[in-house]
Order: sequence, then C-alpha cells, then structure tokens
Amino acid sequence: MKNLIIVLNISIAVCFNLNAQYGSKKYLRENSKSSKIYTYGDSSIYARGIIIDDNNRLFIGSSDGSLRMFDIANQKSRLLFKNSDFEEMRDVEKVNDYFIGIQSGNSGKMLRMDAKGTMKIIKMQEWDSLFIDAIDFNNNIGFMMGDPINGVFSLYVTNNDGLEWSKCNGVVQSFKGEAGFAASGTNVKVFNDTTFAFITGGLKSRFIKTTDSGNSWSSVELPFFPGESNGAYSMCFSNDSCGIIVGGDYLNPAIMLNTTFYTTDYGASWYNATTPPRGYRSNVFFKNGVYYACGSNGIDFTINNGKDWTQFSSGNYFAMTASENKLYATTLYGQIVEFNLIESNE
Repeated sequence: MKNLIIVLNISIAVCFNLNAQYGSKKYLRENSKSSKIYTYGDSSIYARGIIIDDNNRLFIGSSDGSLRMFDIANQKSRLLFKNSDFEEMRDVEKVNDYFIGIQSGNSGKMLRMDAKGTMKIIKMQEWDSLFIDAIDFNNNIGFMMGDPINGVFSLYVTNNDGLEWSKCNGVVQSFKGEAGFAASGTNVKVFNDTTFAFITGGLKSRFIKTTDSGNSWSSVELPFFPGESNGAYSMCFSNDSCGIIVGGDYLNPAIMLNTTFYTTDYGASWYNATTPPRGYRSNVFFKNGVYYACGSNGIDFTINNGKDWTQFSSGNYFAMTASENKLYATTLYGQIVEFNLIESNE
C-alpha cells in the first residue's frame, strides 16, 4: 500500500507540474497581436476534423463531406475529395502513410488516402445504419466508436492502418439516452496496442476503457449534468495517467459548471476544474505543456492539468491542431484561425 501511495503522489505531482515532463520547452501562449485568418473553402462550410502533417499542411474534414488540404506556406487550398455519399466528415486522422476521414451520418463509411493521393472507401455491410463518432490510432492500431445500435455501442479495431476493421469481442451496453458526441473526432483515445477508451454523453456520461483490446470494458460515470445536448464531448491525455475531458451543453454554451474534469490516475477518478473554461467546449488539445479547449464562445488554456483555465481567445471554434509554435482553430465561413504562440518563462 505504501508503494501505491508513493506512485500516486508522483503521478499527481507530474500532472499538475507539466514542466516536469516538458522542462526542455517553455509554455507557449498566444501572441494575440499576430493571428491570421485563412480561407480554405466557401462560406457555407465549417470543419470539425483537422490535422497537420510534417510538411506544414492542414488536412480538413468539412461539413459538406469534403476533404481539403491547405498549404500554409503558399496559403492555397486544394479539394482532395468530395462525394455526395459523404454527409459530413467530422474526423481526420493520420496513421503512418495514410489519412483517414470518417463519414458522420446515418451510414458509416471511411475515406482512406495514401501519400500518393490514391483513395479507397472503407465500408462494411453492418455499418449501413451506423453513426461513426470518432477514430484514433497508435501506430497501425486503431479504434473506432459509433453510436449504440439496439442498445449496444458500436466498437471496432484495426491492426493494418484502417484498411480492415473487426468488432470488439467485449460488449458495452448503453443506458437510455446515452450516446457519443461527434463534435471534433476526439471522444476516443488509443493509448497503446491494447488500451483504448471512449467517452459518452446525453442522459448518462461515462469514461469507458479497455486494457485488453476490447475483450472487456470498465466504466466510470462522469458528473456532467444529464441532458440530450449535455455531456462529454472531447478528451485528451498528456500521458497515460494525466488527462482532461471537456464538454457541457452546446445548446446552452455559457454554462460553466460541470463542463471540465481532469484525472491523475489513468481515468479511474475525475475531478471538477477549480476555475473552469468559460462554457461548453467541443475540443481539448495538448501541445508543449499546455492544454487548449475551444468552443462556441472562445478558447481557454490550462498549465496545471485542467485545475485552472484562463481565456486564450474569443470567437467561435470547433476543432484545433498545432505545429511547434502555432495553433490552428477551425471556425465558421470556411475559415481557420492561426494563432502565433510565444514562449513563456512561467
């Protein structure tokens, strides 16, 4: 028991002092005087899926079901894929040499594109009525979560870069009114080859985790307020033990209470933020010792693992990604905001 207490105390200390993990890098904060707005599509679309590659190009999954590439250096956008069968692309992930985008609608499918631009639609017959919420990868291992069908969550794994998917052996039954929120493609997490997790919301909010590739599952109830539009929307971990879940009520985005929770023990327990973000948040993202959370009334950040949050920017944002010293946030009207980040000595 004494050894367990020592391990937990070290874990908590590292979570709250992120300099212990990222001591070679200073925290990066906003330089609010030097943000830019890039237009990647027409004014009728917005994006919930975004990722940046090693060549400083943004890959964007949009509300019109398209996949676009925006070259930051040249400030040029290129349409890579658009098909009327894709209602909305809410998540884009990069795994090895492939980009994968999911269709979020009443018929589950994926777009898989290799480095040469060759594309393949991935679909299974049992996905015909499936709403895919999100996917995540660690190396070639991937995990996918979809809304419940007949009271059971749709959970799949892949071990070949998303080419083929198989249903998890373990079953997770849903409570009445419980589902996933596909707000930014970040309500699932792959920690390693055998450990995955997903979060839910609605009338019941939970953190649900497996450590044996989906053969068995454990769950922890999250203290979000119950409601059809309320619950857990996004999660992010800085390491296996330290993480944050954000959400709230997107129909009442100014409510701050019970919108953000943090863990220091691998998700076994979750604690309410002392100073929460300024309301509903659809995406939480981690970079260089700082967590950022965005939503319909702005972006906030924390440097102590989610205990206390500070305003970063105003505005309406859906999802984020980052390079070494820039943060990119999707917004309305086919646009992305680029925030220059400055080093802080704190």
